[in-house]
Amino acid sequence: MGPDFCFIDGMLCQTSRRLLRASAFLWVLTGCGTRAHIEARNSALTLAPTCANAVPVYSSSADVPYDYYEVALITAEGNSVYTGNGDVLKSVRKQAASVGANGVVVDSLRATHATVKILGAAVGGNDAERKARAIAIWMPSDTVRVREACTGR
Repeated sequence: MGPDFCFIDGMLCQTSRRLLRASAFLWVLTGCGTRAHIEARNSALTLAPTCANAVPVYSSSADVPYDYYEVALITAEGNSVYTGNGDVLKSVRKQAASVGANGVVVDSLRATHATVKILGAAVGGNDAERKARAIAIWMPSDTVRVREACTGR
């Protein structure tokens, strides 16, 4: 059974309008978030979780200041109308921290920008997406910085 809508002289009554507004708001919220998940994990490493503040983002492996081990492959996506690169990378950093990583190397970060796709996504389609793929890394020589970033000491 769905909600009852009342019509008075062909117009929606106040209760029905409020219900429609609340439903539309919830619908928009569900389409705005980013989703990140771990595609593959290095089973040889078991690390304690860190915090997202301790996970810097490197644009290439050449930028990483220390030797490192690859911990996991992480992918993330979000609707590009409502999600910026920062939102996607924040989601990647959070996932990386959950597996004990203290850095991520971005493999790719892209978005579809076709006007038709963006307009479609704005009205509820899932066409325009922002996607990221990153390698979560652990740098054994960087543990002091991680401790300071996560505990404030």
